[in-house]
Amino acid sequence: MASPSTTTTNTAPHPQQLRLYLHSELTTSHTTHGITHEDYTQYSTYCTRRLARLRHSKAVKKDLLHVRLYKSSLSTKTNDSTTTTTNGGSKAKKNSYRAIELTNLPSEVLASHVNYFLEPLYCAERCWAASLALKAQMTTVIENDAADTANINALGSDGKNPRKDWSVGKFRAQSMKRLKKAVKYATLVESLALSTKAPPSTESKDDNNNEEDGATTTMPEEPMVQPPVDEHTQMEARAYASFMRGNLALEMNQWQTACTEYQMAMQLCEALGQGLDAAGGTSSNGSGTGDDGVDVQQLELFDFFNSRAKNVIAPLLKYCHYELQEKGLSPTEKMSFLQSSSSISDGDPLQSKLHSLKNETLQTQATSGSSMSQITFRENVIPVETKDLRMALLKIQDLKSDWEEEEEEKKNNDDANSSSDDAKFMELLSGYDDAVSLVNKELKQLAALKSGPAVNAKKFQLVNLLGYSKYQKLKLVMGRNEVLTNGIIQTSKEDDEGMTLKHLEEVAHLYDALLQDARAVASLPGGGSADDFDGDSSSAIVEDEFYLEANANVLRLRSLRCYYLARMHASPVVHKYSEAIALLDQAERLANEALEEIGACDQMEHGDALLERLEKVAAEMRGEKCRVLALSYLSKSSSTGSGKCLLQRLHDYNIPSSPKSIAHVPPKLEPMACKPSFFDVALNYVSEYPVDELERAMEEHNGAETASSGILGWFRRG
Repeated sequence: MASPSTTTTNTAPHPQQLRLYLHSELTTSHTTHGITHEDYTQYSTYCTRRLARLRHSKAVKKDLLHVRLYKSSLSTKTNDSTTTTTNGGSKAKKNSYRAIELTNLPSEVLASHVNYFLEPLYCAERCWAASLALKAQMTTVIENDAADTANINALGSDGKNPRKDWSVGKFRAQSMKRLKKAVKYATLVESLALSTKAPPSTESKDDNNNEEDGATTTMPEEPMVQPPVDEHTQMEARAYASFMRGNLALEMNQWQTACTEYQMAMQLCEALGQGLDAAGGTSSNGSGTGDDGVDVQQLELFDFFNSRAKNVIAPLLKYCHYELQEKGLSPTEKMSFLQSSSSISDGDPLQSKLHSLKNETLQTQATSGSSMSQITFRENVIPVETKDLRMALLKIQDLKSDWEEEEEEKKNNDDANSSSDDAKFMELLSGYDDAVSLVNKELKQLAALKSGPAVNAKKFQLVNLLGYSKYQKLKLVMGRNEVLTNGIIQTSKEDDEGMTLKHLEEVAHLYDALLQDARAVASLPGGGSADDFDGDSSSAIVEDEFYLEANANVLRLRSLRCYYLARMHASPVVHKYSEAIALLDQAERLANEALEEIGACDQMEHGDALLERLEKVAAEMRGEKCRVLALSYLSKSSSTGSGKCLLQRLHDYNIPSSPKSIAHVPPKLEPMACKPSFFDVALNYVSEYPVDELERAMEEHNGAETASSGILGWFRRG
C-alpha cells in the first residue's frame, strides 16, 4: 500500500504561476538588435548569443543543454539512445548530443524558471529571422542577377557570399524550412504555457513490492495540476503561435488556414489590449496600481497589443480575404467563412475563458451606477475605476445631503445655528478638494507614459473626472454666493434708506468673486470625445454646450458687477458721475449680450429665471443711467442757492450750487383749490364738526402767520 508521505502530495499547495510579457520581451529585442532596420541577420546572431546565455543558466542547464552529461534529466527525449559501436557495445560520450523534449517536464518544474519559456521562444525568433534574411537575400539575387554580391549579407570571413550561386528555388526551400521550424518552436511555447503535466509518481516501487507480497492496492487519485503560467501569458503564447502559423500558411498560399490563424491572433491581441486578463491574474510589477490590481504601467502594453492587432495582423488578414475572393470563393461562402472564423469555439478552453471574461466585463459595466461607478460630465459618461475615488465621491454625496438638510432647517427655523451650517459647508468643500487631489495623483502617474490609445483613454477619463470635481465645487460656491447677494439686495429694498454705499460695496465684492468662479468654470478641462483627445489636458478648449453656458454666465455676472460698481460711483458720497455713466454703458451692453447668449442656451440650468431677473436689472440700468446723467449735468456748474428739486424747477436754468435731489420721493403735499360744489357734496356726509380740532388748527395757523416777518410778511397772510 502507499505510504502516508506519498498521499499528502495531493493536497500540497500549488506553486505560484509565472507571468511573462512575451511580446514586450520581443519588442525590446526587435528595437535594439536590427529588426527596425530590417537587418534580420543581426537579429538572428543576437538570438544565438541569447540562447547560449539562457541555456547555461545554473538553474536550468541540466534540462536545456544538449549534452550527454545530463541524460538523466526529465527533459531527455524518451527514444534517445546511446551511440552504438561496431562490435555491438555501447559508447556513451560525455559531451555527445542529447535530444531534448521540454514537454516531458512537469508543470511545477516549468513554473520554477522563466528560461524554460524564453529558450523555445528565442529558438522560434532565430528561425523566423533566418527565414526573413533568406527572403531578403533572394530578393537581392533576383534584382542584381547574381552579379553584385557586395549588397548581400556575407556569411564568410573572406568577404565572399557562399549563397551567391543559389537558385531562387533553393532560397525559398531554405526559407520555408526555417519558417516551419519557427512554427514548431512557437507551438512548443504554447504547449508549455498550457501544460498540466504532473510530476512522476513515486509510488511505483511500493506498488511493485505490494504486488509481490500479494496485497491489493488502490490507484491513487491524480493530483490537481495547474498550468505553469497565468492566463495572460497563456493568451500571449497562443497569440504568438497563431501568428507564426498564419505566416507559414501565408507563405504556402493556404489562405483559409492563414485567415483562421490570423483571426485567432487578432482576437487574442484585442482581448489583451482591453486588459481582459486582469480579473484572472495579478501583475508582477510592484509599481503604482489602480483599482482591482490594474497596473498603470500596463497601459503601454495594452497600446502595443491594440496597435499590433490594427497595424500588423489586420492588413495580413485583409490580404488573405482578398486572395480567398480571387480564388473563386463566392461572397456568400466568404461571409459564412468570416463569421465562422470570427466566432468563438466552445470546445477551446482558452476561447471559452475569453468569452466568460467578456461576459463578466459587460455585466459589470451594465450593473454599475448604484455606487458612483460612473459620472456624467459635458455629455460624456465617465467610469470611475479607482476605489479611492469612488469612496471620495460617495463621501461627497453624504456630506452634500447633510448640508442640504441643514439649509432646509435653517430656512424653516430662523433660530437655527449658522455655525454648524458653515462647518458642514467647509467640510463639503474639503471633500471636493480630496477628490481633486486623488485625480491629480493619478494624472501625475500617467504623465511619464507615452501617448497611445489606452493611455489617452485613461487620461481622458481622469481629465473629465478632474473637471467634474472642480465644477461641482465651483457650482456649490457660486450658488452660495448668489444666495448671499440676493439676500443683501432684498434686505436693502425693504429698508427705508435703500441701498447704501456699504450695501453696494458688499454686492460688488460678491459679484467679483462670482465672476472669478465663473471664469474658472469656463476654463475647466474635459469635454469632447476620447477619439479627439491628444493626451494633453491643457489643449484647446472644447466649445460644447457646457462652454457656451459658462460664457453666457460670465457675461451676466460682468454686467451685474458693472451695474453695482456704477451705483457705487454715483452715490452721494463718491459722486463720480462720468465714471458711473461709462460703467452703466458697459453694463447695458454686456446685459444685452448676456440676454442673447442665455436665450440661445436651451438646456441651461435655471435659464428662464436668470433671463427674467436680468431683464429687470436691464430696465433698472436704463433708469439709473438717466438719473446719473441728470446728476452729472447738475454737478457741472452752480448759480443759485435754491433748495428745490429738479422736478420742481424744470424751466429754471439757474443751476444750484449743491443740488439735493432730482425729485422728492415720495412727493411733498401741496395745497390745491377746490370748487364750491365739492363742499356742498361733502356737507351731506358731515354730521358734526370737530370744533376742538378746528380751533387747535386755527391757532397753529395764526401762530405761523405771526412768526413770519419782513416787508412782504403782510402779503403772505390769508
